[in-house]
Parts: sequence; C-alpha cells; structure tokens
Amino acid sequence: METVPSYEIEGRIKRFKVSLEENGLDGAFLLQNVDRFYFTGTIQSSVLFISRQGEAILMVQKGFERARQESPLREIIPVTGRSRIRKALGDFGFLDFKRIGLEMDVLPVNLYRRYKQTFPEYEWVDVSGLVLRLRMIKSPYEVEQIRSATRILHRGYMEISKIIHEGMTELEVDGHLALIARREGHMGVMRMRGWNQEMTYAHVLSGESGATISFLQSPHGGRGNTPAMAQGASRRRIGRGEPIGIDYGVGVNGYIADQFRTLVIGDLPDELKRAHEVSLEIHSLFAREAKPGVFCSELYRLAVERATKAGFGTYFNGYGEGKVRFVGHGLGLEIDEYPILAPRFNETLCPGMVVALEPMFVFPERGIVGLEDDYVVTETGVERLTVTDQTLIQL
Repeated sequence: METVPSYEIEGRIKRFKVSLEENGLDGAFLLQNVDRFYFTGTIQSSVLFISRQGEAILMVQKGFERARQESPLREIIPVTGRSRIRKALGDFGFLDFKRIGLEMDVLPVNLYRRYKQTFPEYEWVDVSGLVLRLRMIKSPYEVEQIRSATRILHRGYMEISKIIHEGMTELEVDGHLALIARREGHMGVMRMRGWNQEMTYAHVLSGESGATISFLQSPHGGRGNTPAMAQGASRRRIGRGEPIGIDYGVGVNGYIADQFRTLVIGDLPDELKRAHEVSLEIHSLFAREAKPGVFCSELYRLAVERATKAGFGTYFNGYGEGKVRFVGHGLGLEIDEYPILAPRFNETLCPGMVVALEPMFVFPERGIVGLEDDYVVTETGVERLTVTDQTLIQL
C-alpha cells in the first residue's frame, strides 16, 4: 500500500506554518478527515495540531499503530478524551497561545463549543480559507496521482463503449463502471466538502434523465433509483438516437479525476450534435486562453459568451432552476476544490492548479451533451490530464 512521501508532508506543514505566521496565528487544530490526511498521510481518528513553531502533533484517538505506519510525522501520540488533548498540548508547551485556528467551514457547532470549553483562553479563528488555498496548488506528486486516476477513467470509457446496448438500463451500465473502477484501483469514495453534497463514482444519464434536476450542485443530476439518493443512474432503459451522458470519477491514493463523455447508439439529432461541438469549442478556447495570471471569472465569461453566440445560452450548464453558475472546479482530495471558474471567483490561475472544465448543455425532455476534462496549469498555459478523445462516442 502506497503512503504519502515524507517530503510531501513536510513541505505542506512548512507552507502552512508560513500562512499561520502571516495571519498572526499561533497554531491551528485540523479535524476534518481530508485536511488531516493532507497534512499527515493518515485518516485514522485523530486531532492534528500545527503550531507556527515546533513540531506538529498528531493525537490519535483510534488506530494508533496504523497511524504510526501511515504517517511520517515524528510526534504521534495516543489520547482519549478532550482533557487528554489539553494535557498533551501542555506537555509540548502549547497552552500559552492566544489565536488558534479551526476549519469553521465544516466543523459542527457542537464540536466548536466543546473546544471553546476545553480551551477557554484561546481566540478562535477560521483557517478554512488558508487550508483550501494551500491545497489548491498541487505538487508534482499530487498531479501524478490525478494522472493515474485519469488512466482508469479512460479504460472505463473504452470498456463500457463495448458493453452498452439498446434496452440496457442505466443501473446496469453503472454497475459495469463500478466493477472497472474498483478492479483498476479506485479507492471507493468520492469526497466532497460542500454542505449536504454527495457524489457517486458515476452518473449514467440517458435521454430525459440527463435533464432531471437534482439537489447536487452540478449541471446534471439524474433520477437515481430512490429519493434517498436522488441522483445518478435509474432503471430507465437506454434507447437509440438519444444522448447517454456518463460522468465518471475515480480516486487514487486520495486524489480524484473527473470526466464526462457523451455516447449515443446511432446518431444524435442535429441540434444536440451541434451543442456537443460547442462544448468542444469551449474546451479549445480554454486551452488557448488559460494561463497563469488569467482571472477565473474571465474564463467563465468567455465560456458563457461562446455558448450564447452559438445560440445555446439558455441550455448552458443547466436549464431553468437547474442552471449552475460555474463552468469548472478544482480537483484534488475533494471533487469541489478551488479554484472555481465562476463569475465571483476573482482569483487568477497559478501553476499547479488542477481544474475540471465541464461546459454542458441540458435540453428539457431530451437530455444532456458535453465534455468534461481535467487540466493542470503549467508555467505557460494548461495541459490536459484526461486522455480520452474529445469526441462524441458513437456506438
């Protein structure tokens, strides 16, 4: 089993300490699984404390021996209960601090109150933004994990295109995609940070299913097979001449790749085929214009402008109340990371960012068409990480 290299963990903690110093913080608790994994290499039940000076301390509540095997941190200790956490910090001389950070974008209110009771002398500050912006820039190691995941996606599309046939249900296709993903090394979950947001490894959306609105913050949702999930594949049978949208995601060593392809048995109606061509044109436009220093909001504006000029603005990235106001999102340990290609995300691209670009067109009662691919920002532009041909897959 591959573990995160020690140089990765050391570099991340070092950069976070610089952020703490710049923001006048003495230290921070990291409690969320993904953030803790980013800084330690383990998700065993634990509390991580990083001070701007001194060693990071991982206080393990369950899975101590496994945490020691998985994490390269030097200070890993077993603890039980919050009082033991306070004692452990005292043993390391960390109780005289004043301003301490917590991930307040995801931390339950009750847990926040418990920490305030345990450490009444601290002033608590939200460090979510610091963590997310640190994670936003990927190292070569992280990019390689995502690249490994893209190879699984490509294999999945190649295999499933030989399996799909008229009359097959969306759920049957979904099952084959699951088998391929797990067989090739998918870790089994797709993590999201957003409140009440959940994601499966695949959406298989045929015909009008692709236009079904869901709670998910995505251009598409799908019927699903139960209101308890309300997204993804259903028991609908696939027909000839209708779009089959497959949004496929896998994770390798924590890192997620995300891709969408449109398939069809036979051929699409001319209007949908043209919309698919416009999706490719937006990808080509992005590949030309995206580079360090370009604003994410400007890339969104260019995509909307291209879709509108082609006559598909009404259907771009959703229809009616299902429309979303972004055309791309960051990828990494979670599927909804920074940066966001959206009108209000006024930050510029930087080398090391990884973006999933997803210009989609949703037609009521007819379905969804488009392409989604993952790109890494380089010193001079962007490089596409996903390798499947950017074409309509005709079966």
